[in-house]
Amino acid sequence: MVALTDWTLLVTLVLHLLLGMSSGVLPKVGRDSLIRQAAKYTGDAREEEDAIVNEYEKSLLNMFSLKRRPTPGKDFQVPRIMQHLYKAHMGDYYEHEPKIMRTWETGFDLPADEITSRANTARSYHHEGNISGNFEQFPGIEDNHIRLRFDVSTMPGEEVVRAAELLLHREAVWHHVTSGSGHMHRLNIYEIIKMPRSDDFGSKFAGSKPQPITRLLDTRLVDSRNSTWERFDVSQATSRWSQGPHDANHGLIVEVVQEDRQTPPQGAARRHIRLKRDVHSDIPDKEWVHLRPLLLAYSHDGKDTTLLRRSKRSSRKRDAPANSSKRRKKRRRRNLCQRHNLYVDFNEVRWTNWIVAPPGYDAHFCQGQCSFPISDYLNATNHAIVQALVHEVDSSLTPKPCCVPTVLVSVPMLYLDDKSKVVLKNYPEMGVSKCGCR
Repeated sequence: MVALTDWTLLVTLVLHLLLGMSSGVLPKVGRDSLIRQAAKYTGDAREEEDAIVNEYEKSLLNMFSLKRRPTPGKDFQVPRIMQHLYKAHMGDYYEHEPKIMRTWETGFDLPADEITSRANTARSYHHEGNISGNFEQFPGIEDNHIRLRFDVSTMPGEEVVRAAELLLHREAVWHHVTSGSGHMHRLNIYEIIKMPRSDDFGSKFAGSKPQPITRLLDTRLVDSRNSTWERFDVSQATSRWSQGPHDANHGLIVEVVQEDRQTPPQGAARRHIRLKRDVHSDIPDKEWVHLRPLLLAYSHDGKDTTLLRRSKRSSRKRDAPANSSKRRKKRRRRNLCQRHNLYVDFNEVRWTNWIVAPPGYDAHFCQGQCSFPISDYLNATNHAIVQALVHEVDSSLTPKPCCVPTVLVSVPMLYLDDKSKVVLKNYPEMGVSKCGCR
């Protein structure tokens, strides 16, 4: 028998207990519908309501590796990049839009297959605290160096970082470009390995003044005349941060160098890299959320799922079996094993403030008889066929085979963790695709 996840099993049991096995098709499950049914079967609807919803939420939070229900602020916004990554996961860019639309409107291409094929989770991290150009503790560092820090401590211990990218947005600058190759800049990304001590000297950044010990992670030559996102490989640093103690994470240094002179670029020619928002910036708060530096970490928890699926989804109507209408009606009349509708609505249980997408999903469930002879479409095992035959001969010897899910599908969830970090994760065995006799 194919085992359901604890959460899926809980939903099925709750529905059967409240609605009864004779209910047939169960169109939707949510807080309000559970409350109404609880009122019918119990004398104390309020206690029944609280018990059901609390267990339902507890199981879901445990599945999400959350200790408590997230409570994001009213003004919290999900980075546009994570929204588009979710759409890509759902296949929207590959099924409904032309190829050119697979590039995000932000100008950033979707992650490469080599990344998404090795991960089932994506987490986004914004820079912690205010972004400052000069290091107060490193007074010799030039204005063309920015320190970025990302707190990745919310990543569960069982997850392994497969890849990580630093995303920096660039705004086109034309009027400060004079001639030659003055529009070309080099961006260098360094990991801070060790903080400076009073006897640390000789850094490449600032002569003899105390400087951090750094390691070059990635570098790129960019054209300041183009507006786009730049991506840098910071996998090694992110992996160390996730596995080591919190105080070992000293952050990154972004260095901007004008290529033709190998000197720090000046004025607006440097500020085209959106590392920080100027005091007099005309970028509104709501837009800055989508343009500020972002760390994307791709990880895997050991379960057999991957992040992006590139194949098209079925064009058949939702919940429609593959067989003819005539055969469907015949099966229903005979009450044979088949898949039934079950839609889990997160809005009804009031979780949409922390579950960003989807608003709900088709869980389905299996119900019906497995009587001899078992039809081929039920994909019964040899053991189930023998058991059905024995039951037909003498029902006291063995029960009928059970109608159970034979194919389960994963469901992607875009949600906030208990520290308001945005997570995209592909959860396996969340919905029923096919039913059979076992």
